[in-house]
Parts: sequence; C-alpha cells; structure tokens
Amino acid sequence: MVSKFYSKPKYQPDLLALHRNCANNYMMLLKLVPSLESQDYFFYHLDDACYQIHVIEKTQYTSVVSIETIASNVNVTESVNALTPQIKVRLYHDAQMAEVLASRQIRYFKSRYDYPNRLMQQPDEKHQINQYLGQWLRHCCHDGRVTQLTHKQGN
Repeated sequence: MVSKFYSKPKYQPDLLALHRNCANNYMMLLKLVPSLESQDYFFYHLDDACYQIHVIEKTQYTSVVSIETIASNVNVTESVNALTPQIKVRLYHDAQMAEVLASRQIRYFKSRYDYPNRLMQQPDEKHQINQYLGQWLRHCCHDGRVTQLTHKQGN
C-alpha cells in the first residue's frame, strides 16, 4: 500500500558548492582587504551606506574579520535593517577559504538543520549565509568606493 503522506528526503549539504563558495569569498575579501594586519579598518561606500571591514584577529593560518554597516543615508525600517551586513568571517589562509562564523544573533552555523526547528532556520542555512556573503562581496568589488583604505587603531 502506498503512503498518503509524502516523505521529503533529508537535506544533504553540497560540500563542493560550499567549498567553491568559500574559496571565492576568500579571493574577494583579499581584494577588499589587501592588508590583514590585526586592528586594521577598511571603509567602503556602497548604495548610500558606509561599511566597515575590521580585522579582529590575525594568526599564522587564520584571520577573523568583522563586516558591518556603520552609517546609512537611507531611512530603514527594522526589517530592512536586519538585511544589512553584520557578519564575522574567518579566513583560512592555508586552505584559501573564508567562512561565515556569525551573523547578527546567530553565533554558530551547523552544516544541516532539521526542519522545522526552534529558530526556524533553513536546512541549508550555512550554505545560504556564505552565498549571501559572496553576493555582497561581489557587489562591493564591482560597485563600492573606498573612502579610506586603512586606519590603524591608535593612529
């Protein structure tokens, strides 16, 4: 007897697509942030807003950068403001990959979520946030304007 209910197969992460996305993000971040010295700040104007990329941490094999909106000329509602970047990214220099560590309230991304879940995260949330970072970086590389290349804290 055939079941009346359709059983959707579990989501399986596409690791090749995720790795390709993370490798592209790494290359684009290096274009935007030519120096990865700890405590460097880079500022970009894009679409009536100013974004700051801040190098938080630098070790031999990794770096952590923070990307966030610091000023906007556009009146935004709370829902639109939730779409503006506030992301922490770890760059793995030996693997030449960049992966989103945190975004807004989410501090850690699993490779797969059961659905539905308490926070209503999509099964492929990790892939989606890394894909979003790639789209934002491409937009920044093509249409952004650098206003101040670097500013070391304390100078």
